[in-house]
Amino acid sequence: MDDVGYMTAKEAAAELNVSVATLYAYVSRGIIRSEAKAGTRARRYSAADIRMLLEKNKIVSRKTDVADALSFGAPLLESEITFTDGKKLYFRGRDVSLLAQTCESLESVAMLIWDCKGANVFAQMPPEIPDSYAPIMDAVGAERSLVKCQALLPLLGERDVRAYDLSADGGARAGAIVLRLMTALISGTRPSKIAVHDVLSSAWRREKHAHLLRSALILAADHELNASTFTVRVASSAGASLYHAVAAGLATLQGARHGGEIERTYRLLREILDSDLDPAEIVAASMRRGDVVPGFGHPLYPSGDPRARTLCAMMDEVFASEQERSVLEAVAIAESIAGKHLNFDGALAVLTVQLGLPASSGLYLLAIGRVVGWVGHAIEQYRSQRLIRPRARYVGLR
Repeated sequence: MDDVGYMTAKEAAAELNVSVATLYAYVSRGIIRSEAKAGTRARRYSAADIRMLLEKNKIVSRKTDVADALSFGAPLLESEITFTDGKKLYFRGRDVSLLAQTCESLESVAMLIWDCKGANVFAQMPPEIPDSYAPIMDAVGAERSLVKCQALLPLLGERDVRAYDLSADGGARAGAIVLRLMTALISGTRPSKIAVHDVLSSAWRREKHAHLLRSALILAADHELNASTFTVRVASSAGASLYHAVAAGLATLQGARHGGEIERTYRLLREILDSDLDPAEIVAASMRRGDVVPGFGHPLYPSGDPRARTLCAMMDEVFASEQERSVLEAVAIAESIAGKHLNFDGALAVLTVQLGLPASSGLYLLAIGRVVGWVGHAIEQYRSQRLIRPRARYVGLR
């Protein structure tokens, strides 16, 4: 026992009969508490939480009660990509908040997450989007760019003769192409080797704030096994190519309870800013109707989402006019009424409002950034060569 009431990582993993990576996954889900050990870089883990989890697993095993198994709990997939201790977020051991402020591009973070070991997978020119696809793009329309990506990525994958090279190198190569193609489809530009944040800032005519777009994309790159990432891993486990797996992830991301949170937060902020009513009353009225205040609170971050905190701190340095400050004041009022901190979806909505962009722009930033994480998880899943296939507990008529 490390100290009274705590265990080392090795002791905790042995007690639970899991790998250290799985222990970290329990911590990231908030199932086991951990804290830094004074004077060292090591962490220690709550013995009480470990005993509670052991007892819970025994009960689940006896009763086969798996009703909540897929809701912020077991089963767990092992991953080396993302870890959170409930206060900070890390990509392969690197503090994401620092990456968002210091890395030159989303692409550099992609090579970290994909474990490219120095090889620049973005050096090659991406393929062009065939002119013959123009009718499809016209039919979908510019205002539904993610649907356009869903429609065209599988078709573009069929043109890639190496799409089913499911090795780590093959996944990184395809991932670079998919990221470039999605950026082009969303921005209405030709695929290029220009950094993603520069493409978007130019297309959206927000060059002055390119660094904010870059940081938002990096913060969006991965967030462990959220719903869309899990969807990508399931598709990848079945042997789907990255083009198809990302299209599956996009379908999930557009759900009202996932990426749809961003636009709902945007609408709330606009209602507060455009109304003569007291902002507190607008938020309170939403709660009286029984609605969840969108963009606030996250089960993994009871003390506040580090991604939102980082992005808001950067915006605080940039936006100083009375109108711009009113947006941050609206956020502060909503936090006080809802009793919850702004989350990353909410921060993307705030950025969208501050930059004067259309409501869908925050979701586009999340989608483009999250492709990086999806590719990383797909590469891990390909390497495992295991099909994700949970069992169902039948509760119907017999």
